[in-house]
Amino acid sequence: MAPKNMTAIILKVNDLGESDKIVTFYSMQAGKIAGIAKGAKRSKKRFSNKLEIFSLLDVMYDDRGRAGLVRIAEAELLASFLSLREDYERYVSASLACELIYYWSRDYDADKNIFHLLLWALQRIDRGSPPLVVQIFFQVKLYTLLGYRLHLSGCIKCENTEQSGMPYIFHPGRHGLLCRTCHPSLISRETVSLSLNTIKLLQHAQDLPMEKLERLCFSDASVREALQLFKVYGQYLLQREITAWKFLGKTEGQAYQSR
Repeated sequence: MAPKNMTAIILKVNDLGESDKIVTFYSMQAGKIAGIAKGAKRSKKRFSNKLEIFSLLDVMYDDRGRAGLVRIAEAELLASFLSLREDYERYVSASLACELIYYWSRDYDADKNIFHLLLWALQRIDRGSPPLVVQIFFQVKLYTLLGYRLHLSGCIKCENTEQSGMPYIFHPGRHGLLCRTCHPSLISRETVSLSLNTIKLLQHAQDLPMEKLERLCFSDASVREALQLFKVYGQYLLQREITAWKFLGKTEGQAYQSR
């Protein structure tokens, strides 16, 4: 059987023994796929400086591996996104994007839109866009693609859209907003308060094409609210802790304005 090719982003890398690596990719052709790179820790030709988290590669592989692992034969580096591994804030945001794709994806279940969304996020962070704002845009689009689009047009119970101040909470179990009148008995650790400004920004982000997203300008307060929303919503849906969120929180006190 001839080797196969895929264009893939590295989500995760683990050492195996003294010389091998286990690499998990998200590929345009095959979705999430894990492979073994024999001798990768010693190779100076086939894999040198290529098998790093976030890297975009053209990978040649043999899918007759054992225990569900393909065998990685060769890899051509298309983009290293080096700055994502050299800057803490960029690293954490890129790690969160990759971790979410890792847990939301099934093996060999490709989605070109999700691949291009992840690639877009890594490119934008690498080029200097505010990492937390890119993360908001990434998750707005990701949950829409996954079928969990946020319901933000008004209260999901009474459909009221006319209150001021901070009248709404986001309820993850209902995938949407509840107004001040409808939510008094439902406030809990799983709900998130949202200002009207944050809600409107998120609505625009849902509807705008990718190339126009960075026209939106998030205040520090809206960044904090939106990130808390996605943290609560994602962990509710996945029913698991996402490690990168613990580190992303350390960067939230700084100003991140969309350019």
